[in-house]
Amino acid sequence: MRAQQKARRSDFFKSAVLTLLALVVMGVLLFPVYYMFMVSLKPVGTLATTSLEVIPSKVTLDNYLEILVGHYEATLDVKSFALRAQNATISDALNRYEVDLYDGVVAGDYPVKFTLSNAKILERRGGQERGERDATIIVGGDYLKVGADSAETITAARRLTVEARKIVVKVSGPGGAPLDLSKFREVAPGVYEAENARLYLEDGGRISAEKCTVETTSFSYIRLAKVGGEIWGYMSRSLIIASLTVVLTLLFVVPSAYAFSRLKFFGKGHILYSYLMFTQVAGGLGIAGLVALYGMLVRLNLVNNIFVLPVIYAAGSVPFNTWLLKGYLDSISPDFDEAALVDGASYAQIIGQVLVPMALPGIATVAIFSFIGGWTELILANLLLNQENHPLTVYIYVLLTNLRNVSWNQFAAAALIFALPVVVMFLLAQNYVRSGLTMGGLKE
Repeated sequence: MRAQQKARRSDFFKSAVLTLLALVVMGVLLFPVYYMFMVSLKPVGTLATTSLEVIPSKVTLDNYLEILVGHYEATLDVKSFALRAQNATISDALNRYEVDLYDGVVAGDYPVKFTLSNAKILERRGGQERGERDATIIVGGDYLKVGADSAETITAARRLTVEARKIVVKVSGPGGAPLDLSKFREVAPGVYEAENARLYLEDGGRISAEKCTVETTSFSYIRLAKVGGEIWGYMSRSLIIASLTVVLTLLFVVPSAYAFSRLKFFGKGHILYSYLMFTQVAGGLGIAGLVALYGMLVRLNLVNNIFVLPVIYAAGSVPFNTWLLKGYLDSISPDFDEAALVDGASYAQIIGQVLVPMALPGIATVAIFSFIGGWTELILANLLLNQENHPLTVYIYVLLTNLRNVSWNQFAAAALIFALPVVVMFLLAQNYVRSGLTMGGLKE
């Protein structure tokens, strides 16, 4: 009795240790994914190298919204304007002063250009509209009101009138500032403050504002261009390429796997394995083949055609997937084929009505491997397609072309979106994949 209890305790202890070890290994393997997810939830500008946080102090979905939806940036050329903002700053071009205003209005009658982030036209009267490839331009008009998350003038604006709930003026330089600060109180050396005040700036300055609207009755043009949100086009092209790769692969793999598994012909024992070894182990020969492939496609005028890629991907995956599916078909008894032949079925009927339903796990495994190959391939897609036809892999690669300016937060969000379809496929077909990878190795 005591021996049994000791054995049970020993088994329980071993089970607990193995479970803990499995959890540790799983945590180490999944930590990069978790860390990337946390980075994708942080505001833009928060580097991936900042202190590690289990949960970010500030969580936002702006990175996903920027990639999936995007926003409009505008260039506005006005002759006069009124800018209302929660807070704004006017910086003198000669660095003599800086004016901060809160809940106020900046008005000017001097020609100036604004750049507006996340801009939206709230109201408009008149004007001629014309569209470009990725932008909309409105010329002239009687009235325009634009809302934006932020606004900046490209050059300094002169003759500005400022009215605000609170105005803070910071004066620098020995000569002081050409401003009338008689109604302001000095709260610190060179710092003046006033509430519910009005200030006139003859020399003006560069304006930057947040959460603002710009109104004008005299503007030359406004150009609205969409930034971000283009991932849907890249994703749709990737889905087309990957789906066609699966279809073409199965069209060739299923009958060829049946032939190698059931039929007898000269060279059966060597052809498949020789082709498999040559295509999978050739290594550096792939570069030479890539050059030849590119030259041939250029000669045939098939470059920049997304429907060529599935053919190439399927051709490359046929040997391995044929070998994989053949191993699964070998585990299915030939008695089913013979019974169907006795009943008068053709080879096509045997494949479509007998073997395919029984070999669904193996076929699902082949389909997933083919999908992953078409979904994740980068080199050929980048080489053979122009920008307007790039799939999602090339889009993510392009995000990294300028490492100094890359937004790691948005890159993390894009990478997780890229991985999502593959994860969903594995979750939906995990039982098929498990049995497809294991039963092919069983022998009668």
